[in-house]
Amino acid sequence: MKFAPLYLALAAAGVVTPAFAATVTGTVVDASGNPIKGAAVSTDGSATKAITDAKGHYSLEVADNSHLHLHAGADQYAHQESEIDTTTGSLTKDFTLSAVNVENIVVTGTPLGRTELESAIPVSVLSADALRKSTAPSLGDTLQNEPGVQASHFGPAASRPIIRGMDGPRVQVLQDGLAVGDASTVSADHAVTTEATTAKQIEILRGPATLLYGNGAIGGVVNVVDYRYSETPIDGMTGSLAARYSTVDNGKTAVANLNTGNGKYYWHVDGTSRHAQDEDIPGDAIEGEPNPSGKLSNSQLSLEEYGFGGGYTGDNGYVGVTGSRTVNKYGIPPTTTDADDPTVSIDMRKTAYQLHAGLNNPFAGFSSVKFDGGYTHYEHAELENGDPDTVFTNKFSEGRITLANNPWGEWQGVVGAHLTHRDYQIDGEEALTPNTKTDTAAAFIVQERQVGNFRYQLGGRLENYKLKSSSMNLESAAGDNEYTPADINDNDLSLSAGTVWDFTPGYNMSVSLSRAERSPTAEELYSYGPHDATRTFEVGSLYNINGGDVVADSGNPKKETANNIDWSLRKFDGDWSGTLSLYYNKVSNYYYEHDTGLTAADMGNDEDPSLPVYQFSQGDATLYGFEAKVNVPFGDYWSVDAMSDYTRGKLDDGGNLPRISPLRVGATLNFDYQDWHADMGATGYSKQSKTAENETDTAGYTLVNASVGYHVYQSQGDLFVYLKGDNLLDKEARPATSFLKDAVPLPGRNLTLGVRYSF
Repeated sequence: MKFAPLYLALAAAGVVTPAFAATVTGTVVDASGNPIKGAAVSTDGSATKAITDAKGHYSLEVADNSHLHLHAGADQYAHQESEIDTTTGSLTKDFTLSAVNVENIVVTGTPLGRTELESAIPVSVLSADALRKSTAPSLGDTLQNEPGVQASHFGPAASRPIIRGMDGPRVQVLQDGLAVGDASTVSADHAVTTEATTAKQIEILRGPATLLYGNGAIGGVVNVVDYRYSETPIDGMTGSLAARYSTVDNGKTAVANLNTGNGKYYWHVDGTSRHAQDEDIPGDAIEGEPNPSGKLSNSQLSLEEYGFGGGYTGDNGYVGVTGSRTVNKYGIPPTTTDADDPTVSIDMRKTAYQLHAGLNNPFAGFSSVKFDGGYTHYEHAELENGDPDTVFTNKFSEGRITLANNPWGEWQGVVGAHLTHRDYQIDGEEALTPNTKTDTAAAFIVQERQVGNFRYQLGGRLENYKLKSSSMNLESAAGDNEYTPADINDNDLSLSAGTVWDFTPGYNMSVSLSRAERSPTAEELYSYGPHDATRTFEVGSLYNINGGDVVADSGNPKKETANNIDWSLRKFDGDWSGTLSLYYNKVSNYYYEHDTGLTAADMGNDEDPSLPVYQFSQGDATLYGFEAKVNVPFGDYWSVDAMSDYTRGKLDDGGNLPRISPLRVGATLNFDYQDWHADMGATGYSKQSKTAENETDTAGYTLVNASVGYHVYQSQGDLFVYLKGDNLLDKEARPATSFLKDAVPLPGRNLTLGVRYSF
């Protein structure tokens, strides 16, 4: 996909942009009248933002004769809004913000850029020290302790996030608002290619988030926000240097971030280097078989990633270009003790580029226009005993234009268009799917209205989904069969309505209703053949298996339709804070991959006759559950954090969905004194016996963790040193969410020593 016309249009628009001719000034103070330094004051739809000085003063330039919807906010303070009907000359607007005892960061991945307390859908942000201590080699393991989020645990390098029982093509992973463009949704052994080590924050949107991101976000979104581009000026130099060492795998990680600018032009570089050996485990890897204890064979990893960015920020808008290069080599732990099974590893390489541009007041009726576009070239080779066997290639292009409209009556929000193109190819002995090309074209709208203590949010998205594939050969017990799938051309409609009610000071409640449609991916439809990395024989949903004979279904594949309701109660002021979220998701034609009970021998495969046959099937399903977290301070230095979550996934015909996490409950005791922080906690996972057919039960387990950290604040920067202990009791743990739970347990006792210097 070529975006040159869009780039040129934005550049041309920048030349004719009307100059700002009005100024809004004022102060931002707390309830006691004390000035708040570092508060941000902005307007809807504009990248221009004013930051308050030490006296709480701000000055914001805006377009003359325009309607303004002003926002003021700061960390640890509730957001506040104000309407100005017409701006001309110099105006004054002061804000008084109420303190809250929760972090209140703007979530850039939401359509309107709201905070956690303002969103109708459950969202959260992992940042600062919590992010640094949680960072793991994979994105799934980094986020696994967040309420409602689990990990697929396919070894230490390939662990994807699972949100409310949904993963793979239902959870969209983004880098700065654009899809990562890798092959992690294709199979559990493929790593997610985004780095938490260089992130500013990681945002989690639970439940359908399809309005902005489309087909791949029916289950949720994870957005990794880094420092590679900026919408606001950078003046001076900032950055960080970090290193960490882990005992469980002799793991060594080094990270560098550097940003510099002169208030107009800026540039950025970052790099991550990570190397680890085979993990220590408490006992045997493979249950029920004699095998070497204490080590998880072939779990080593090696990663190098480098990124850059540069751009311009001005009064009328911004433009930024970023790029990254990732080389990731990691092993896939074996699932049997058979010496004849190949040793499988993955050699992955990815190059990605992004362009982000925004323009304020581009034309009448709109306060801003934004363009976000990217291109990714991803490739990985699956190696058997060190030799390339199959090569996966994914070329992904994406472009999104978002227009922020001036008020339409009492409604204000965004409209836009979104295009994607995916060219996916597999070459080699394990070409499980035909080569495919996928194109989507969508239009979306999200609008918001404030009425008293109620914030109403409405949205819709109409997306055209096209999937074209080449022919493939089906080898079965009945002989070979050449098959050319029919092209798919669907129109997917997603709708959402929600409200946030600030019913009393320090509390609010939100309700969100959504209907989201998703068309199936090539992997869910066309997969067929042995896959050494997962040690399974995979079969797509379009094939009927009858006595080893495989017949392609000529009917049109059905798309998923999810009808979801979310309810959340938040307390963010007073002696304690907390959030409770309940959800119920009714999904028709749900795609799920399950163990059929057959083996590859039943399919006529004599090379790997013992491989279990996993097939994608469809059925109406229901997923429901809850997420809860609470923070209770006591005394001068102590507090307790507690969390719990639960997902129940079942088929309407009476069966259970596979790989669903059981009830989880955790609590952590915190101690904070001056520049010290220490904590100790435990998380218990219940037994999972509500399993799918041919899926084994999972025993419950409890993991005990602790950490201690110390900040050294200097005029030149901040030095943060921490020691973290995971699974301190060295317990055997096998997550119910993992394909490999019977062969790959979680790591044993681990101590991580980390240091980070920020300047």
